[in-house]
Amino acid sequence: MIKHTELNKKPYICTMKKLAVVILAMFLGMTKLFAQEELIYNQYHYNYYLVNPALAGAEPCSHFMLTNRMQWVGMKDFPMTQLASFKTRVWDNVGIGAYIFHDRNGYSNRAGGQVTFAYHIPLSNGRQFSKKKSYDRQLSFGVSFKINYFYINNELFDPLVSDALTDDAFANTNGWSPNMNFGIYYKDYGGFVGVSLTNLIPYKADIYGDKEIPAPLSGYVFGGYTFDLGARKDKYLEPMAMIKFNQYGWFGMDLNLKFGHEVEKDYWGYWVQASYRHSWNPNNIQSMQLMPMCGFNIKNFQIGYAFSLDLNNLVTQNYGTHEIMLGYTLCYQKHFCR
Repeated sequence: MIKHTELNKKPYICTMKKLAVVILAMFLGMTKLFAQEELIYNQYHYNYYLVNPALAGAEPCSHFMLTNRMQWVGMKDFPMTQLASFKTRVWDNVGIGAYIFHDRNGYSNRAGGQVTFAYHIPLSNGRQFSKKKSYDRQLSFGVSFKINYFYINNELFDPLVSDALTDDAFANTNGWSPNMNFGIYYKDYGGFVGVSLTNLIPYKADIYGDKEIPAPLSGYVFGGYTFDLGARKDKYLEPMAMIKFNQYGWFGMDLNLKFGHEVEKDYWGYWVQASYRHSWNPNNIQSMQLMPMCGFNIKNFQIGYAFSLDLNNLVTQNYGTHEIMLGYTLCYQKHFCR
């Protein structure tokens, strides 16, 4: 004989599974947007290659960098990103670069990387590249080829939601997305400006069972100037601004002011930076952030730390965003490497 409680339990389970499917569908819709987003870093001023492929080998230096970013610390399953990058000059006018990354946002994960080829044209009275000289004026072009892999960590879901993932509508919970970027970079003594476009291929990634959302065509425009300070010119002040946008109407702007001091020439120094970020989405919802940063270098090693504070309701729900950078630079001439 079937107990009355068991008869009542079956409709309840069916209802909960249906609810789980609805919640999962909403979640996957948000996850698709996350899967197409560009990586975000606050310390790009130390490695502009992350936003513009033309910076690969733009200086006669080899540069390695490791970055760990923890966003909205204190919230459950807060986003976290790790990245390792490398760039160098390989021939007189040719630079290369590459990076690999892993990005986690709750149940969603993505991993991937890119490889870059850049060509640099000296403009300083015909000066040629050598391992003992750096260009004062230069025009650079770069192109990157990248690939991302997206997947869901099913083990983190409630059992009812995990069962829903076996539904045909959600059978494909991972996907690949290839694409390419292009950038131009110009520097003239202390000044510099760069323009880049990402996701040039309108590829609709097969993510979570359909091909509905292509990666948005996005653009970056940045520029700044480095002012030498002091009689010894061992200090500098660098104001810089960056504008970011994409084809769907998202727009953002960063304003940065950086101060650096080479305390002991060719041995150690430090830098501090104050940054403000303001962005608007297509619905005119605004986001504002304050981003103080600092770091120091000892010989060829660099360490940087950035803190980001959201100036909205999230500020009371988390402990901010923290970013740590470790770098190693081998320059053929002592020169600030971007």
